[in-house]
Amino acid sequence: MVEVIENKSGEISIKEVKNVGMISVRCDLLNKRFQKIVSKTCNLAVPKPLSINHNKNLSIAWMSTNEVLILDYSNAYLEKIIKDFKSFSSDMELLVLDSSSSRNLFLVNGDLWREVFAKGTPIDLRPAFFNKDSFRRTRMGQIAVAFWMVSEYSAHIICSRSHSSFFYDWLCNASSKGSLEKFF
Repeated sequence: MVEVIENKSGEISIKEVKNVGMISVRCDLLNKRFQKIVSKTCNLAVPKPLSINHNKNLSIAWMSTNEVLILDYSNAYLEKIIKDFKSFSSDMELLVLDSSSSRNLFLVNGDLWREVFAKGTPIDLRPAFFNKDSFRRTRMGQIAVAFWMVSEYSAHIICSRSHSSFFYDWLCNASSKGSLEKFF
């Protein structure tokens, strides 16, 4: 079960979504064997740079040229995915790490989520440049984050757990009533 803590701030709703499994996997993303392992284990393709792929239960996001992040929203597949990947690690250079306890996930809902994010990041958030399959790692409010669209009116954003309280307050402040004007 996913536990949610919510704060409505003006036109924006910010929810901290708990108990989401996150697995960091480091390997040569262009390795055909690795791509087959990801496809078999997650039922998803390795994402292209700056993108994210989804299915009903999982997402896999491009983190860097040699790293992906797998998100298990139900936290039901975490152990199986780690076990499956580790069974291949003896044959190839592969690092698999359960990073669930080191990161927090937030869901930002509302028409003006792009405006909130634009207050703290230099990423071009215009709909033509940042769309449904886009994924970005950057800094926001001086915190390292990664974010992607869930729908036209919402986005997920992750940060390190040690910064989550500060970042949650930053999001609430950036979305405070009367501080947002429609730009995108």
